[in-house]
Order: sequence, then structure tokens, then C-alpha cells
Amino acid sequence: MNVIVSNLNSNRFVNLDVDVIKSITGEFTVDEIVQSFSNFFFNRMFLDVTAIKNYTDVSIFKNLSIGLDVSKVILFLSNDVVDNEYFISKLISFGIYNFAKTEEELKYLYNKLSQA
Repeated sequence: MNVIVSNLNSNRFVNLDVDVIKSITGEFTVDEIVQSFSNFFFNRMFLDVTAIKNYTDVSIFKNLSIGLDVSKVILFLSNDVVDNEYFISKLISFGIYNFAKTEEELKYLYNKLSQA
């Protein structure tokens, strides 16, 4: 079962055709997300970047990578503020490799990670 954490892009996750055990919508701190899901079993988490408070500050994603198994997280990057080389290189330096910019990429990553 999968988890969806969304905010401004909640409509992007509607057509994923995946089993969802929990879905929350709103804006949360990284610590709130980690606290809510660190002891919660899920296969994959679809995480809308706009659901994270102060998401333009890339340094907060370090706490996400420490608190959760980010190999299970698919981060949806939705705007130009976070869709740039610097931001993406910092995500990678924190061990966050699974990010998508379109619904098709979300589906592709989910299918690819499910086969691993």
C-alpha cells in the first residue's frame, strides 16, 4: 500500500492507479511528515514538494533523508523554484534520487521501483 502527501498538486495524484493506504493534503513541516510516517509501513510515498513548509529551502530535505527511507519516496517537483540544477544536485547529495516532474514520470518511477 502507498501513501500520498499532497498540497497544491493533489490533482496530479488522482490518476496514478495505485493502492493507497493513507492520503493527507495540506502543508506540513518535514519533522511532521517524518513523525507521521517513520513507524508507518508503506511501499511508496508520493510526496508533493508543495506539501512541505519552506520547501524552497533545500537544506530541510536533509532531515527527510535522515528520518525516512527515501528510496521509498517519490518527490514531485512542480515548479521552477525547485526544478533547477542546484536544487536537484542538493537532493541527490542527500540521497534523494526519485523525483518526478510529470504524472507520467510518477507512474514510471512507481512501476520501476516496484520491480526492484
